[in-house]
Amino acid sequence: MNASEITARRPKNAIVILLDSLNRHMLGAYGGREFATPNLDSFARRAVRFDRHYSGSLPCIPARHDILCGAIDFLWKPWGSIEIWERPLTAYLRAAGVVTKLVSDHPHLFEVGGENYHTDFTAWDYQRGHESDPWQTRPDPSWMGAPSFARGHTPYDNSRGYFRDETDFPGPRTMAAATEWLERSARSHDRFMLFVDEFDPHEPFDTPEPYASMYDSSWQGPHMIWPPYMRGALAHGVLTPEQARQIRACYGAKLTMIDAWLGTLLAAIERGGFYDDTAVIICTDHGHYLGEKDIWGKPAVPIYEPLGHIRRK
Repeated sequence: MNASEITARRPKNAIVILLDSLNRHMLGAYGGREFATPNLDSFARRAVRFDRHYSGSLPCIPARHDILCGAIDFLWKPWGSIEIWERPLTAYLRAAGVVTKLVSDHPHLFEVGGENYHTDFTAWDYQRGHESDPWQTRPDPSWMGAPSFARGHTPYDNSRGYFRDETDFPGPRTMAAATEWLERSARSHDRFMLFVDEFDPHEPFDTPEPYASMYDSSWQGPHMIWPPYMRGALAHGVLTPEQARQIRACYGAKLTMIDAWLGTLLAAIERGGFYDDTAVIICTDHGHYLGEKDIWGKPAVPIYEPLGHIRRK
């Protein structure tokens, strides 16, 4: 559904696609030229685009509380669950007879502190293996690890060796599962909301080739998929300029990969004629510092523009 159609009539269905840690200023639609995001840019050209918007609550789980409960989280609570006295959007939709489907690889939704975010969906599909997801109990020896800046052994180290090609990674699997549900099940329901909570391009910024070397082809050694969380990483010698460039390139690689898989879902939306009666919303929770003001990750610093503010240049 394009901008004029949204203003003219109320959509029957909704597809919400939340991409985690999406740096809006890096998208072509917002003036970025560093990384390729053709599908996001193409979607933006036909959509209502937010050019000035501030994030409500940070980081991941508080932002989802904002979205599902309609409350600005950080004014009254820290990272935490949907409380038992709250009614999220999904509960109201269920009461109205709307089928809701969650497809996600977001591990925090299924950890302590992320309770009750999925329980009011009609159905949910969790694609395993991203970041902190305790999916596997032993590592596959094909994975040699990557510099992690004192994180130590992570659940991802156990899971990563089981991703043998692009289609095994959690992000591509999530987009493929959402596409499959849309094509096989969506039209069997009178009204629906598909909520795709995609954890990419969140760290680890780990991708297979050709993405891994796409933006830093001269890099030698393990890719820098885990950014440090600190201010002044270059100034204090924690990162060399080459490592800083590599971390940023790895983020760009993951951004381009998930953009490609988003394209498969958007193509299914087009083929199925869903734009005729469905609001399609692509959003994010926050950005990610990748060297702006020599800040890396999401440390305890002021919320400068890359982390919490959409502004089209």
